[in-house]
Amino acid sequence: MNLKKNNTMNDYYDNETFKKVAFTNDQISRSDFDSCTFENCDFSNMHVVNSEFLECEFIDCNLSNTRLKESSFKDVHFCSSKLLGIKFYEIDPFLLKINFTDCQVDYSSFYQLKMQNFQFVNCSIKEVDFTEANLQFSYFDDCDLLGSIFEASDLRNVNFKTARNFSIDLESNRVEKAIFSKDNVANLLEKYKIKIVS
Repeated sequence: MNLKKNNTMNDYYDNETFKKVAFTNDQISRSDFDSCTFENCDFSNMHVVNSEFLECEFIDCNLSNTRLKESSFKDVHFCSSKLLGIKFYEIDPFLLKINFTDCQVDYSSFYQLKMQNFQFVNCSIKEVDFTEANLQFSYFDDCDLLGSIFEASDLRNVNFKTARNFSIDLESNRVEKAIFSKDNVANLLEKYKIKIVS
């Protein structure tokens, strides 16, 4: 199945599988994808505008520097994919639900985004901006958060038990009932420059 590029009309794709399709520097506009699978596709540097992805899966895809302006992602799963430098805050927040497994999400931004119940599993999440994001009940399982920014973020009930390299200021974020392990709780005290010894 070939995906039309530079569309001006609404295109609807239902239960389609797209394999090894390269859309670099092209645009998808006003298209709906329902229960579609994208395998080894290249969306890097694309503009995806006013489109909807419902119950879709992206496997081994490259979405680095893709613009997702005013597009919606409802129950979408990214697996083994590169999502570098994406401004997730530009997407449509209505019924937003995304899960990431074995992905690179480095240098992206979730600024002010309501992203409750998101799951990040075995992901690289370096230098990512979570400023003022609502992450309630989300889960960072075996994720590297080196250099990521949490500022005025809602982290209530977030599970950081197996996360690493994060830096979270308890005074500038909401962390009630968040979960940490004994091994990573020291990351919460980094700003105080204290030593923790066993």
